[in-house]
Amino acid sequence: MPKAWRFHPQRPDVRDVLARALGVSPVLAQLLANRGITEAAEARAFLRPSLDTLADPFLLPDMDRAVERVQRAIKDKEPIVVHGDYDVDGLTGTALLLNFFRLVGVEAGFHIPHRVTDGYSLSLGTVERLREKGTKVLITVDCGTSDIKEISFAQRNGIDVIVTDHHEPPATLPEPCALVNPKRPGSRYPHPNICGSAVAFKLAWALAQGLSNGKKVSEKFRHFLTDALGYVALGTIADVVPLVGENRALAAYGLESLRHSKAPGVRAILAKARVEEGPLTAYHVAFRIAPRLNAGGRVADASLGVELLTCDDPARAEEIVETLETANRERQRIEAEIVEDARAVIDANGYHRDSVIVVGREGWHGGVVGIVASKLVEAYHRPAIVLSLNDGKSRGSARSCGGFHLYEALKHCEDLFESYGGHAQAAGVTMSASKVDDLRARINAYAAVAAPGADFSDGVMVDTELPLASISRTLVDELAMLAPHGAGNPAPVFASTQLRMAGPPRLMGKKGEHMNLNVLQGGVSLRAVGFGMGDRVPELMQAREGCDAAYSVELNDWQGRQSIELHLKDIRPTAGA
Repeated sequence: MPKAWRFHPQRPDVRDVLARALGVSPVLAQLLANRGITEAAEARAFLRPSLDTLADPFLLPDMDRAVERVQRAIKDKEPIVVHGDYDVDGLTGTALLLNFFRLVGVEAGFHIPHRVTDGYSLSLGTVERLREKGTKVLITVDCGTSDIKEISFAQRNGIDVIVTDHHEPPATLPEPCALVNPKRPGSRYPHPNICGSAVAFKLAWALAQGLSNGKKVSEKFRHFLTDALGYVALGTIADVVPLVGENRALAAYGLESLRHSKAPGVRAILAKARVEEGPLTAYHVAFRIAPRLNAGGRVADASLGVELLTCDDPARAEEIVETLETANRERQRIEAEIVEDARAVIDANGYHRDSVIVVGREGWHGGVVGIVASKLVEAYHRPAIVLSLNDGKSRGSARSCGGFHLYEALKHCEDLFESYGGHAQAAGVTMSASKVDDLRARINAYAAVAAPGADFSDGVMVDTELPLASISRTLVDELAMLAPHGAGNPAPVFASTQLRMAGPPRLMGKKGEHMNLNVLQGGVSLRAVGFGMGDRVPELMQAREGCDAAYSVELNDWQGRQSIELHLKDIRPTAGA
């Protein structure tokens, strides 16, 4: 099916004012306007993110109570356990706190639940085991906000619980010793969309202030927090929170911290992901590093990720990375099988006509259903919930698109769930397998009211039309100022029309799945690459009058030689050709 191209409204008045005030090109000024940035001061802050803009950690709800309780536990040598979620956000936040405690002479324990046997977040069984081991303070990372029964049980049995989380709070909140969540009702925190590892980072920062007897932390804590930003960047990018505001500064400085990290675990995984040299980008985190860190929790042992990020021994770090690499390959195999199976079920039952796809089957591996949901979103261009059915139980993951708020949709169906949680873009559920059909009916009825006529179709959002003559190294350098890219700050996409092809397009890749061609316009020639577009070659061969292209502008560095090339988002014969 052809993709619809949607163009951002062009705002020449805002564009020209920003260009003059900032001394940048009209192209960059228009890109800023497209991202809702219309004031010069706001634009300067966006283009030059600063750690000085990070909010005071004590603005987070209950942070004072959390710090007081942890400081008392440190002073009295009470056993502390950190309980993290099994995804990258939870693993990095858990490792960050463990490294902090080690810095202050405390060997805290940790627990990461097994995705299939334990399920998401705290469980009564886990709390009971921690009580038997003498735990006095339990700190959650990236989970806990919805665990009313589990936290009540812990508090009654002598375990003070400190929740650090960022997920949407339910109508009735648990009552731990401290509930540190920027999304709590009444929160004064100015950046509610930070991730779980960022909340854990803020706890470490607040503790460092307390142990330094002032807002300015000591030198050893300053070095620690700077290094810890790398873990926050991993969680921020992997959890797909908006890369704007505070998240932008955390990601930008965190990527630099990762690049220069001396931690054996970080060095080992960067090498395995083949990004040990050169600039580190959000793309590298999202598609090379995060899948490897996540692999343990999906098909093996999630605690491997925490061990890796707290490891001091380079040899052990190499062993862990090899184990994660094997797990990642197994994850890819299982994922491919389930995606194929799920698409067959969807097509056979007509679920692709629903506004929200809900699909489940007995025996699907619960560790990969989140990735499968993402693949189905890409394939069908609508939100998807994928469920693993086993022994009458159903555990699943949901992914969204098109601005559809998943958590609100699930909240509308909450009587169907044993538990659920998440945020606008991603969520998880546990329910009886007998209620899957009810969920499908209910959530689609909700979508019909909440998002009537919503267009989840595959499309390309174009920032502005651009002649090839405007593409230069100067422009590439300007575009780099917009990075890092992700949710809330996508990489710029341009369009050029009536391009000529300097020869026929060529296939690339082992299976001919990619396409390579040179395009011409006004005496300018640039290489264009279409990843996954090998099947478009026959169509372009018939484009006698030229073609139109939507693309991002990239700097290719091959064997020390740099060149500008276009990475195609879509390409089509010029209208009327």
